[in-house]
Amino acid sequence: MKDIAEWHAWQRGEVPADWPLRAIVDTPRSMITVDGTEHRRLRAPLAQTLTPTRVEALRGQVSAIVEEQLDELAMASAANDGGVVDYRTLFAFPVPMKVIGALLGIPEGWHESLRVLFEDFFSEAVTAGRKSSAIRGIHELITELLARRRLEAGDDLVSGLLAACIDEPYSDEELIGTLLVVIGAGHETTVHVLVNGLRALLAHPEQLRRAMGTPALWAGAVEEILRYDAPLANFFARYATQTVRIGDADVRRGDPLLVNYLAMGRDPERYGPEASAFDITRRPQGGHTSFGRGPHVCIGAPLARLEAITALPSLFERFPGIRIAVPDAALQQFPSLMLNGRLDVPVLLGNQS
Repeated sequence: MKDIAEWHAWQRGEVPADWPLRAIVDTPRSMITVDGTEHRRLRAPLAQTLTPTRVEALRGQVSAIVEEQLDELAMASAANDGGVVDYRTLFAFPVPMKVIGALLGIPEGWHESLRVLFEDFFSEAVTAGRKSSAIRGIHELITELLARRRLEAGDDLVSGLLAACIDEPYSDEELIGTLLVVIGAGHETTVHVLVNGLRALLAHPEQLRRAMGTPALWAGAVEEILRYDAPLANFFARYATQTVRIGDADVRRGDPLLVNYLAMGRDPERYGPEASAFDITRRPQGGHTSFGRGPHVCIGAPLARLEAITALPSLFERFPGIRIAVPDAALQQFPSLMLNGRLDVPVLLGNQS
């Protein structure tokens, strides 16, 4: 189950207030913290609002944002002695942040604040005080966004969500929790898809050449990136409702469990003996699990796919000679048990096409 009240240590008050992962497991009530009927109730208004039609309507805007950030990369490289620029800061972060901002009607002036706040939220390297400050900051911005849309509705997802909740209203906590999930998952994970995609394709130049030579392969390339190097390392948390034995481990009723997407993506029992190989022509039966499965499948998956399949081909077409300026092993891991990403990704762009 997803309900933190099922966790015996939580029930007994044994989880320290300054535990670095507390903010991740003790989030406001939303569709990722409940199951069954309550999950369906909280998911339904968002599903009614974040429709395929709404996502498709963003296609032109996504393309424009990608081109804008490619221009930013080029200008920053030209202005910097040596030409090295940070791909994560100038491309992998602003593309999904601007897209989710357009979707939700988030003022662009908030984007940098949200970047810092969510990085502190997900990081285990910050102090407890800084973590608490990040949580307060996120809640304040979401509360302000809701207040603005209640006063003046627009053609954005927040306004649509408020309208969809009229018959079955969310509580204020549920609204904040839902938008925290949408904003956090809607930009942070896509940042890592774009970073991990760059790394995987540069590490496998023959695969990159195939994709560039056959544009129809890009959809499969994005799916393989998601499988091969999932942006979400672990999902917090599930709580055992009964005592079971999994492999060599005894899981007791009330124990917390982490769902490890990286391990699932490389599982040879599912993907065969070549599970650790990167192959953009791979078409596993049933696909991968990086967006989850069943009733809890990521509701924003179509948008993430649209961003990746727009951004990565455009990047390599504009900068066919792009390369990471340091060895891959030198890239610093994002300090999070939840996210699978890198902090800085210095690149040289090479010649523009």
